[in-house]
Amino acid sequence: MSDSATIINNPAKSQLKVGEPVLVFNVFESLRPSIIKIVKQTGYDMLMIETEHILHDEYALTNFIISARDNGLSPIITVPTTDRILVSRLLDAGALGINLCHAETTEQVDDMVRWMKYPPFGERALFMGANVDYQNADAEQYCREANEATMLTLKIESGLGVENAEQMMANEWVDGIVFGPGDLAASMGHHGGWQHPKVLAAMESVIEMALVRGIAVEPAEFPSDSAEYRRHRERGIQIFGPTRQTEYQLLREGAERALAAYR
Repeated sequence: MSDSATIINNPAKSQLKVGEPVLVFNVFESLRPSIIKIVKQTGYDMLMIETEHILHDEYALTNFIISARDNGLSPIITVPTTDRILVSRLLDAGALGINLCHAETTEQVDDMVRWMKYPPFGERALFMGANVDYQNADAEQYCREANEATMLTLKIESGLGVENAEQMMANEWVDGIVFGPGDLAASMGHHGGWQHPKVLAAMESVIEMALVRGIAVEPAEFPSDSAEYRRHRERGIQIFGPTRQTEYQLLREGAERALAAYR
């Protein structure tokens, strides 16, 4: 295959690299074609697929990942561990990135890079299937492009994660930062109080570190209107969307709005 034909790319990561925002839709249980179609049609760029709290059928998850890519979305998987086999299988199934929840140490980040990147930057084993759209692709070109395309985000959701955030972001392969405010609040002694001033201040400290380093990050609190969104964008924040909500929470909100006139 000629080098002129790109084998693998990550549309969302490409947007981030040129300073553009990405809109992220979080999926927990609903690995259905309808989710992919509606998410794409409504203007999202990335699917963040949950595996910390949800058990997925591997066959269905693979189909969902492939379909997301076929529809121009960037599928990234939230994982609770740096296990090599887990990371390898998700990327080989076509995932374009990993979101490491409970990111707390540089050792975790180093392990993720080791399993996500091909040599000389990591130790990812070579397989060419769903990850290359089943093409008969040039291995050298693919590995080079895959190292650039795969996206690593860190989910900061503990006091230790906040404490070590700057050291973790020093790894050149970290592409983005998101938050788990509920667990962060709990780790700081404020169960259920993710809007506590100390919790918001902790997230803001990480946001400032990310902005200084040019790493994409989401806001501590998501905008409630377009004016607030523009202020976040002017500040340099790039990651937006319901990353802290499930699709069934969004369904509940829509269903309740539909009944509002009858109450």
